[in-house]
Amino acid sequence: MKKPVFDHYFLYDEITSILKEFQASYPNLISVRSICTTPDKHEIWCASITDSATGACEDKPAFYIDANQHAGEVTGSMAAIHFITTLLWGYGSNETITDLLKTFSFYVIPRVAMDGSELYLTTDKSLRSANRMYPYPEAEPGLHAMDMDGDGVIRQMRIQNPAGKYKISDRDPRLMIKRGPSDFGGTYYDVYSEGNIIGEYDGFNIKVARPMWSLDFNRNFPFGWSVEGNQRGAGEYPLSAPETKALADFVLAHPNICNGLTFHTSGGVFLSVPSTVPPKDANQQDMKMFEAIGAMATQETSYPCVNCYESTVGGVGIVMSGAFDDWMYQSLGIPCYTVEFWDLRARAGVKATFKAADDNKTEEEQHEDQCKIYQYLDEHVPGEWFKPWTEFDHPVLGKVEIGGPNNKFITQNPPPHMLEEVIECHSRFCIRNALTMPRLSIDMLRAEPVGSLWKISAAVSNQGYLPTFVTSEALKLKADKPLKASLHFSGKLVNGKAEDTIGHIDGFGSITSPASVGVKLLTWIIEAQAGEEVTLTISSEKCGKVSKTITL
Repeated sequence: MKKPVFDHYFLYDEITSILKEFQASYPNLISVRSICTTPDKHEIWCASITDSATGACEDKPAFYIDANQHAGEVTGSMAAIHFITTLLWGYGSNETITDLLKTFSFYVIPRVAMDGSELYLTTDKSLRSANRMYPYPEAEPGLHAMDMDGDGVIRQMRIQNPAGKYKISDRDPRLMIKRGPSDFGGTYYDVYSEGNIIGEYDGFNIKVARPMWSLDFNRNFPFGWSVEGNQRGAGEYPLSAPETKALADFVLAHPNICNGLTFHTSGGVFLSVPSTVPPKDANQQDMKMFEAIGAMATQETSYPCVNCYESTVGGVGIVMSGAFDDWMYQSLGIPCYTVEFWDLRARAGVKATFKAADDNKTEEEQHEDQCKIYQYLDEHVPGEWFKPWTEFDHPVLGKVEIGGPNNKFITQNPPPHMLEEVIECHSRFCIRNALTMPRLSIDMLRAEPVGSLWKISAAVSNQGYLPTFVTSEALKLKADKPLKASLHFSGKLVNGKAEDTIGHIDGFGSITSPASVGVKLLTWIIEAQAGEEVTLTISSEKCGKVSKTITL
């Protein structure tokens, strides 16, 4: 098959076609199945990827990716498909990728919000996750965002008002900025989203209606879930959306998942858990791991890695609840980063720390930042990315002006011609991140005659960066999966157990002193005949299994 071209955003049918063609072209590497049929009858596809000649996906440590939990964040789904493409095209030609697929498995769910994204990409509408009424059964009265001038894009709408809060920027007339305390005698405006008024209008006060579709999949997961009054978009109860329940069911049914990423937009940042406590109060071994892997993310993508708590809470004091990455780490002990694609502000030279406590820029500084962004877009986005302010006869409000950028593919997602350049480096990071997973090895298996018996000795190690328990949080939660040693032979066991749990083995990222060698030494005494085979298998739900055989 032809390699997909990442110069536009894929609709449902194209995603389905690409994944099915992948499966037909690479049957030994990828299988595709649906984990959920949505209310609009779309399938949520999951690609399971490994070299099946070296074992099934479930028998190897697995790397998990999902994307597009939010309907408009379609860059994530494109990055997920780009990563699948990178694995399939690299197998056999790229030594690292070939080794990865022989040793590990990958589960990639390219688009979670299938219903919402289809609406987002085929209409003027924007929404959080799903095109279902929530939290209100009917649209409330007021101004609702919609395309009024028929250009297919919801932009901004400004209305002249002597008491208006906004004025035209003196540095860039396309920009509307806040009016200063002493600004009088000029032309001032109220600024709204382009839209129409549903219900009664008193002729003076324009009430902005709350969105009809506010369900947020990334606030619907069980850990820390809270009601709508505390957490906007939370849903009726944890996993009330079929899509979020399908993700949770999938993760729980695949205990071999050792690491995860969830792809979002925008901002240009990697967010590391937890978001519920400051990193200084979390397990320090895990925090060092998140920092080390986050540093690799920055090396490959230039995106900084910032702790979720510091980014979303900081000095604000509002804890985000029901998030997927927190559920993965704080319920299951699986490390998970949230990736926010599209670093428009950084590209434009706007400095940001991504820490809530530092988000205290003045109005003038914000004005300067916006000017930089518009200048960058002028230089890098061909064609007319901004629609000039144009007078429009509104059916309810009378004379208004409509203008502004197409925010869907300027600020929320990159312009299509920049898409592949934005996502390509993330595939490189995904490869490096997958390389951190535990890697079991039987370094030695030997038999020594002891009179009429045999002494079987083995040395077992973990050659990966992560320990076999993956995170210290997993140990605390008792969600770790201890290793099991199984000895198979024809004969009699004299000393030792044919099947026994052997605890855990540190990865090289956990070893802090030369005395911590990280190797398990195992022995058995057996009664068997010369010429017989003895097979040792080391396995766990989390780390897969490896085997080695010797002949007596």
